[in-house]
Amino acid sequence: MNEAANMCPYPCPNPERYSEENDLPPEPPSVRASNPRPLPGFPSDFQPSSSKRGLAKREQGQKIGLPDRNLISPPYKIRNAAGALSQKTIDTDLVHSGGYVEYDTHNMYGTMMGAVSRKSMLQRRQDVRPLIITRSTFAGAGSHVGHWLGDNLSQWDRYRASIQQILSFGSLFQVPMVGADVCGFSGNTTEELCARWAALGSFYTFYRNHNDLGYRPQEFYHWPTVTESARKAINTRYRLLDYIYTAFHHQTQTGEPFLQPLFYLYPEDKNTFSNDLQFFYGDAILVSPVTQKGSRSVKAYFPDDIFYDWHTGAPLRGNGTHTTIQNVNITDIPVHIRGGNVIPARSSGASTTTELRKKGFELIIAPGLDGAASGSLYLDDGDSLEQPKTSEIEFEYRDGELKIGGKFEYDGDAVVEAVTLLGEKSEKKEVQVKLNKETSVKI
Repeated sequence: MNEAANMCPYPCPNPERYSEENDLPPEPPSVRASNPRPLPGFPSDFQPSSSKRGLAKREQGQKIGLPDRNLISPPYKIRNAAGALSQKTIDTDLVHSGGYVEYDTHNMYGTMMGAVSRKSMLQRRQDVRPLIITRSTFAGAGSHVGHWLGDNLSQWDRYRASIQQILSFGSLFQVPMVGADVCGFSGNTTEELCARWAALGSFYTFYRNHNDLGYRPQEFYHWPTVTESARKAINTRYRLLDYIYTAFHHQTQTGEPFLQPLFYLYPEDKNTFSNDLQFFYGDAILVSPVTQKGSRSVKAYFPDDIFYDWHTGAPLRGNGTHTTIQNVNITDIPVHIRGGNVIPARSSGASTTTELRKKGFELIIAPGLDGAASGSLYLDDGDSLEQPKTSEIEFEYRDGELKIGGKFEYDGDAVVEAVTLLGEKSEKKEVQVKLNKETSVKI
């Protein structure tokens, strides 16, 4: 929660008194005797600032930027919902180190904090990837942190808005790890909304059920239907973790986003431009959630292409029109595989990534209109910052033959246990192929 927040009402003449009157901590907690000092990167004589030192009147110093500006009430300013521009946040005339004023650096506050947090974690554990989820971000934050979309409401319009928001962050702002508070943060959620949101949230890249104090408990186990919805969705999510991980790896290399609006893949189809209630999870999986209260159907748009139902394998020929998907139970979410893709899914889900890595793979082949399909799989140890060995495997299907090639360096025990070919006569073939060398399989 690293937004530049200040609960003391502007201009806050006495912060210490405000803290005492509102039962807020006036100073940092004492350092535990068992706390190891010095920490990497800290001077040996480091001590936390006392409240009086921390709340001392700031020095104005040099103000870098255009001179004679009104930094408290400038002619061009955002419309702060709390009131004055400095209300409930850092005073905009505050001067930072180097003479930079808060008015000019405010939007970068959270991103800089995220970058410093990542650097600090790397000083503690130099070889392990940090995972930081932050609320305040700016351009470039995605190279350091993931993002959650902040306090939302347990309402259907907020459920729908979350789709637009994850697409903005994932595809435009290049913050690949992003998600909203599932079931809503403030307000009392409902069984139906929470069940739908549990399924939708499993297709966020950051998936978390989060609730404010004082509202109805909303853990997934409180309603049988929500429990069932979450179990189905989480199982699908875990089966697809390698598919997600591979797409994340590609995004670090090319910038191609993992979460994509429909027009990213069908830029010549003008009907996709305004669609903000469906999205592609990677470039192979189309998610079409039910978005209306009380509905058991969804009017989904399918571009001119071939799609296959994730759950049944049934083909659906899109022709650039909307198709109404009927009888969508509140524990289900419509998901389709776009033709032309090979998806490396685990044979079953698991409760942890450690357990998941012991599972074999099922390669799901969804032929395109030309009968061919392709896909990829990236493998590494899942933890190290610098990878000593990786595998980058390519799958190519054509004319009844699946070819497996690429780079095989990662010393894992990944085995293909089954290959499923979707189509008019969907078939599943049990195989045993170890992903450590080039091979081919007749389907």
